[in-house]
Order: sequence, then C-alpha cells, then structure tokens
Amino acid sequence: MTDLGRAALILFVTAVMLLLAIDVAAAKSKKTTTVPSTPTQHSAPPPDAQSTDGKEPSKAASSTTATEEAQKPTDKWTEAEIADAKAHCAIVLQRIHAVAIPHEPIKEGACGAPAPIELISIGQNPTVSFSPPPVVRCDLAEALVHWLEHDLQPLARKHFGSQIIRIETMSDYSCRNAYGRKSTKLSEHGLANAVDIGAFVLESSETASVFDDWGTPQREILARIAAEKAAAEKQAADAAAAAKSEQANLTEDHRPAKTPPMATASKLGAPAGGLARSTIIEGVPKLTVTLPGGSTGSKHPASGSRPRGGKSDAKKVDLASAAQRHAGASPDPELEAFLHDAHKAACRIFGTTLGPEANAAHRNHFHVDMAYRRYKKICD
Repeated sequence: MTDLGRAALILFVTAVMLLLAIDVAAAKSKKTTTVPSTPTQHSAPPPDAQSTDGKEPSKAASSTTATEEAQKPTDKWTEAEIADAKAHCAIVLQRIHAVAIPHEPIKEGACGAPAPIELISIGQNPTVSFSPPPVVRCDLAEALVHWLEHDLQPLARKHFGSQIIRIETMSDYSCRNAYGRKSTKLSEHGLANAVDIGAFVLESSETASVFDDWGTPQREILARIAAEKAAAEKQAADAAAAAKSEQANLTEDHRPAKTPPMATASKLGAPAGGLARSTIIEGVPKLTVTLPGGSTGSKHPASGSRPRGGKSDAKKVDLASAAQRHAGASPDPELEAFLHDAHKAACRIFGTTLGPEANAAHRNHFHVDMAYRRYKKICD
C-alpha cells in the first residue's frame, strides 16, 4: 500500500472515532438534562386527581360515583311491581265482601308490600269492622273473609245465638324478624301478611277475649304438674335423708346392752341381741320390739326406720287428678268453646295459626298469616 493510501485509511478511522465520541457525549448530555425535570413533571396533580374545590369532577370520578349509586339497595318498588300488585288486589276485592282503603306502597329493606290495603270491614249482614283497621295484603283479607263467613259467624250463632260485629286487632304490619329470632327468618308481619287478633265482639254485647276466655292452656297445666311432681320428689328425698340420719343416730345412741331386749324368737337360733344389731345395720326388718310409750299392739322395726315405699308412695302425683285440679273453668264455657273452635277452623285456612297453646307470647291473641307451607301448616 502506498503512503497516500495509508494516509486516507488513517483519516477515515479518525473520522469514525470522532463521530462515535460525539454521539456518546450527546447521549450523556440528554440524560443529564432530563433528570431534573422529573420532580417537576410529578409536582402537578393529574387532571383526574384534582380536588372538588368548585371545579367540575373528572369523568372517571363521575363514572365511579354512578356505579356505586347503582349498587346501593333500593327502598322503592318498581312501577311494574306496584301496577301488578294493584291489579291483583282489585281482582281479589271484587270477589269478596270487604271495605278497604288503598295504602301507599311500603318498602323497608326486605320488608313491605307493593299494594297493601287498610282493611276497614269484612262480611255483610252484619258488616264486621276491625278495631283498629289492619294494614295487610289483599290475599290475607280474602282469607279473613272466608274464615268469618264460613266458620266464625256459624260458630257465634251456635254458641251464643248471636253474630260477630267487631274484631279487635293487636298487630298488623311490622318490619321485624319472626318471634324469638334475632336474625334470619323475617316475620310475616314484615310482609303485611299477618294479623294478630285479641277478641271478637258480638251483637249481644258479649266479648270473646283470647286472654280472658280461652281457659288455662294445657302447656301451663302440664308445667304446674311437672313442678308439683318435682317438689314431691324432692320432699320424699329430703324425708328419706332425714330418716337415714335418724337411723344412724339410733344406731349410735342405742348400743345393745348385756340383757337383750324383748323380742320375738329368731328362727335362725341366733341370740336376740345379735339379731337386733344385724337388723339395724343391714336394714332387714325381721325383728320387732315394743317401744316405750307405744300403743298396745303397735309394732315398729327395731331400727325405727319407715317401711320402704311408705310416705314416698303417698307423695306420688296423680297426673290425671292434677290436670283436673289445675284446669280452671272459663267464666263462660260457651266463650271458651267458641274460641277453641275458631282456632281449629283457622288452622285449616291460614299457613300459620298460633294461640295460647303455642307459647306465653301468644297467650292473649291469635296470630294468623299467609306463609306458604309446602307440606304441613303450623297450628299451635
């Protein structure tokens, strides 16, 4: 290679290296200038993160709020639900004898009814009023009319020769759980699907009150019998314990003397003293003695203990006689009979019928509701 060629090659290599050096320097300069700008870019909040100090919210915030609102449970019935319920209620009211005032829709969480009514009266000739008028669903109103016309009025004529003119209510719509439950199952009262009835007033001015005229519930009678039996058993146990203590004291205080007491002859040929001691300890009442101060011909076991089954048997409770003793008669047997017959009739109509026999909470009223029962209605 000539000198000229070598010189050209050297110049080319030098130019390439110079260009590479310039590129590296430029890259370093760019990196150095971008680092200080980083805090500045992040110091200003993004548009979506601006506060609501008089400025319009961002689109993203509006979208989030709308989603949350859509997910909140509604406390209103839809227009379609209300319309369907009112149409059904109108059909029901046309086929029964009832006077009712439409009530505004009720919605409290899971409670309420889309088209409840305030039931003023049912039946005809005579019209039977409610005091106070209950807020119920129309299906319950229809069941009450059926109960009145097919059962209650015939029973009133049978027992009193009179008819019902007023039904006194105690509870209707109430948003709560079923009796005795702090959670889970909602009461039918919470659906305007139940009513509590305390009394029936007749044309003859008589009143059949559930509390006053039902009579003593069988559950209360059985509870009293069980309490008496437990008391009698405790008394018998206390008497047995006292007798045992007395027997121990007699054994300690009356040691056999050298001269044996008067006694019947032992068939076993054992000495009288030995037999007396054996009888006291083992409890075999084969030896009898005449105690000082005892009546003539009166015989007692040598141990002074009572025969087995003596007072204990006398304390046994006769359940049948106790039931008769506790079964307080109603002031008017016809009132009691009417209420029991009315309760039985309700059990054939309503999904649930509860009365004084159910529990203490229903001692003063009938609870009837339209709960759906797939297999068997509740009747207590």
